[in-house]
Amino acid sequence: MTDTLTTGSLLNRTRLLTQLVPSAVACRRTAAHVWGLQAMPDGTREEDWPVELAVPIHVDIPGCQSYELQLPPTDTTTIKGIRLTTPERTALDCARTLPRIDGITIVDQFLRRGVNIAGLRTQATPFLHLLQTLSMADSGAASPRESRLRVAFIEAGLPRPTTQIHVILPDSRHAYLDLGWPDYHLAVEYDGRDHHSSPKDRTRDATRRASLESLGWHIIPVRRDVVPVRMGDLLEQVANSLIERGWRPHPDETTRILSHIRTARRHPNGPRPRRKP
Repeated sequence: MTDTLTTGSLLNRTRLLTQLVPSAVACRRTAAHVWGLQAMPDGTREEDWPVELAVPIHVDIPGCQSYELQLPPTDTTTIKGIRLTTPERTALDCARTLPRIDGITIVDQFLRRGVNIAGLRTQATPFLHLLQTLSMADSGAASPRESRLRVAFIEAGLPRPTTQIHVILPDSRHAYLDLGWPDYHLAVEYDGRDHHSSPKDRTRDATRRASLESLGWHIIPVRRDVVPVRMGDLLEQVANSLIERGWRPHPDETTRILSHIRTARRHPNGPRPRRKP
């Protein structure tokens, strides 16, 4: 039985544990994974992730991380034979307990699936830090990497970028830019492997970006290897581009940005502070 609990897919292990342990409810990243989100930390296989369970009384089970917690019935549901927290409760738990950039990445995905941000804020009202985290969420992020970029820019002190910027191209074509600053005609686009790797993809990207540049836009493409390893260089590039296009940061903002650039370069894999449950 121990082997069954510690090996195999996270989905199957979670199903087994919630069936074996009375009142156990899958929560946090595990629940987000069951809901179909990209919830694992970068470089982590879901097969290696422990099943996270909320339980009325702490239990010590191989392959499981349990949290002693009594959940109200309205915060739990069952799908795929698994008892787990609802999307709303999962989003709030992740925003509350994970490093901010990871929590928002998960909240963004829930918003794109229809979770209402106003409802989350209402439930978070007594908790200032949680409200601050939720204020950074945005349903316009089309991928976790885009979420991570947006949060990194905001936390560094750059103006908050807009997501999914609609631009009408010549010949009445349309483009939607991942994130950027329309007032400065500056955008950052994440070039993932799935849609930007082949020669055809690169030709399409070059044609599209040439059209955008003809309209006065400057596009900064970001490859997968930039986040987080070269984040300091990207922050500097974006800050300089904004300034060149008319942004005038306050001296305190400049100090904050320079501090984040230095920190990103000293810790290229990104510091991952842990929050208390």
